[in-house]
Amino acid sequence: MNESKFIIQNRLGREKRDLSIYHHLKKSAYMLSHSNSATIPLGTQNDGDYLHLSMVSGPGSQERDCWFDIPSWCSVEFSRLCNGGFAHRGERVIMKIPPGPPVWQVKITRPHDIPGDPDEIQIIISDIEPL
Repeated sequence: MNESKFIIQNRLGREKRDLSIYHHLKKSAYMLSHSNSATIPLGTQNDGDYLHLSMVSGPGSQERDCWFDIPSWCSVEFSRLCNGGFAHRGERVIMKIPPGPPVWQVKITRPHDIPGDPDEIQIIISDIEPL
């Protein structure tokens, strides 16, 4: 199986929210605390592998805008975008999630061929807008 290292970074420092990560092929679940990261080897879409991410619903609603910063070649499905938006910034896509109940979920898959064949792929979830 062809795998790449996906580094999931939880930069929800002001929001102080944990992320829930489910790795389909390994049948593994993780809780990722704010200001921490996890490296997960992810197979391809053809292998049936994907990551499922969501914000832990914790006490109350999400108070600030949050951003997903992912490579533009990733395949992403949002269960609910909550009036957010998308923006291309070079080879990255930035997805904005506005304040409110943290009811969104995102499924991330990777194609068989990745442009440039990077060793590590960064996925960043932050409550500070990326530059």
